[in-house]
Amino acid sequence: MPRYTEEQIARANETDLVSFLRARGEKLKKSGKEYRWMKHDSLTVNYNEWYRFSGSKGGHPIDFLMEFGGLDTPQQAIKWLLDFKGTPTDIKYARDSVADMSNERKERNHNMILPPKNGNYRRLFAYLIQTRGLSPDVVSYFVQHKLIYEDAVHHNIVYCGYDPQGNIRYAGLRGTADLYGKKFKMDVLGNDKNYGVNIVNPGNHTLLVFEAVIDCMSYIDMYKDYDSNKLILGMVEDTPLVQFLKDYNHIDTIHFCLDNDEAAHKALYGKKDESGNAISQGLVKKYEDQGFITDVIIPPSGKDFNEALLIQKKQQVETINNKTYGGR
Repeated sequence: MPRYTEEQIARANETDLVSFLRARGEKLKKSGKEYRWMKHDSLTVNYNEWYRFSGSKGGHPIDFLMEFGGLDTPQQAIKWLLDFKGTPTDIKYARDSVADMSNERKERNHNMILPPKNGNYRRLFAYLIQTRGLSPDVVSYFVQHKLIYEDAVHHNIVYCGYDPQGNIRYAGLRGTADLYGKKFKMDVLGNDKNYGVNIVNPGNHTLLVFEAVIDCMSYIDMYKDYDSNKLILGMVEDTPLVQFLKDYNHIDTIHFCLDNDEAAHKALYGKKDESGNAISQGLVKKYEDQGFITDVIIPPSGKDFNEALLIQKKQQVETINNKTYGGR
């Protein structure tokens, strides 16, 4: 497969999707600052951003073509977009056979196109510290261990998950600003969902499991726990946990630190029918049956550990103000 430079990838992802769709005869309807694509009326586009409400999914031009353009690889999408922008490449694609396409998809996880790194991480630090309430120490820890970085094109935070050989196998994106009132989240194309963002300490036998990176960072900030192993699932399904335990055999205790909501409760304790009978096994019992010591750590307040951290910080400020101004 062809390899593109970071500049070419960035240029492809700067394509105006409104112009791109109109050039292909697609009908768009103006809706405030954005446009609705009439073929998929739950999907909106605004310059080089798209978002589909029905699937709570969005992104940029490369993944747009992967999702809706019938293309099979990020490289094909990049070629289409560069051709449209008037910077055609000399790479020509033949339609692959079904067998070749299948093999190509299997190999795609080893050919992730990671967003280029920004020259500085100002927006990353500003968002995580000012908006999410995290301390500079925790943010610096994640940056120094190459678990997060700021992308150069859209200034999203890129979360990186590694395999035991140090290869990035999973990467997710989180916007540093809410777009049109929506929180931007998505996976980088070609990532392997068997992996999650992880922190491994062979000298410690306890693993803490989180849904989101920011919740893990918040937990570390609240409890100053830099010692235990950490795994971020990016969901409530345990596929990355299965892989982690295959890769690392030093774990004997698992603490589940998921959100305090219905989806997490069902994942932890299983689903029940109207009569209260179990119809599916939860994660706590599943891993207990495998011989692990299991436990659930609930956020002390709020829906998740980041909400708990923000509440804690607010209470600390109020306490200081009361002491300083006598409660006035």
